[in-house]
Amino acid sequence: MTPQPREFSKIWRSHTQPELELLKASFRQFSFNKHWHEELAVGVIERGAEGLNYRGSNILVPQHQIVAINPGEVHTGYAGTENGWQYRMFYFDTKLVTRCLDEQRTNGTPTLTGPIIDDPHLFTQLLTLHQTLELNSLDMTQDSLLTLALQNLFKRHGQSSQSALEKVDQKAAILSRDYLQANWQENIGLDKLCHLTGLGRFQLIRSFKRQYGIAPHQYLLLLKVQHARHLLQSGSSCVDTALHCGFFDQSHLNRNFKNVFGVSPGRYIRAI
Repeated sequence: MTPQPREFSKIWRSHTQPELELLKASFRQFSFNKHWHEELAVGVIERGAEGLNYRGSNILVPQHQIVAINPGEVHTGYAGTENGWQYRMFYFDTKLVTRCLDEQRTNGTPTLTGPIIDDPHLFTQLLTLHQTLELNSLDMTQDSLLTLALQNLFKRHGQSSQSALEKVDQKAAILSRDYLQANWQENIGLDKLCHLTGLGRFQLIRSFKRQYGIAPHQYLLLLKVQHARHLLQSGSSCVDTALHCGFFDQSHLNRNFKNVFGVSPGRYIRAI
């Protein structure tokens, strides 16, 4: 007999984006009373189904779907199946949303069509972002995944016009690359490159990806991993290599090294 999942909940704030609150939870018997959020509430249902009472109707949000509640919308939350639901929620401050969309709005906040969004690619993108924000990862990785997820969320499912610039700036991409190559050991945030180039987050990512085929955070991780490989070849230990290359810890190095070379740093050392 399959054991029933236990109830748990964990809430925290992103260290790179203090305006972002995150929740990871599994509920079977617990239910939320009527309430609203000042923030934009967006979540991914990992397992089971969540029930909502929203705008006077009872709605079921099944697994692998996205739930989206605009600021100020009164709703409840309860188990949609006898086994409950497991999910991850983002609570985006509206100022953070506006900044990530590269918008300067004076006539209100962007809103979503919600409360249910069926978009497998976006579901995976949001799930990856939430998992990344739970682990030790580079500031630029978190910043970039956040910006791209919000851009896709509002581009595909927003109710208001989205004015992120589509222009590609080659000079800004080259300037960003040169800065990353010169400062690869650091935990560089995306805002540092934005300040350097004068571009908004999405335009910077778009320009860099058009020029080099990958996003800035991916480029920075590859620089770190390549330097780590050379250090390991020269006899450096895994711990010293992780510290020298600016990884948070050895597990952070292990995860990214294996993603590139297919083996852990320890196995790589034994092989050479």
